[in-house]
Amino acid sequence: MGKYQLDDKGRAQVTRYHVKHSKGGTGKKERLLNLREQFLNKNKKK
Repeated sequence: MGKYQLDDKGRAQVTRYHVKHSKGGTGKKERLLNLREQFLNKNKKK
């Protein structure tokens, strides 16, 4: 694993960081549609 060994919580944090900061894959429009869908679903639950 290298110099720094992470527990499950730390590994999840690193994964979230990489997903958040990755430039490849989805474009801005796709990301906006995804965020909008998440927001609408969140509001329905309340």
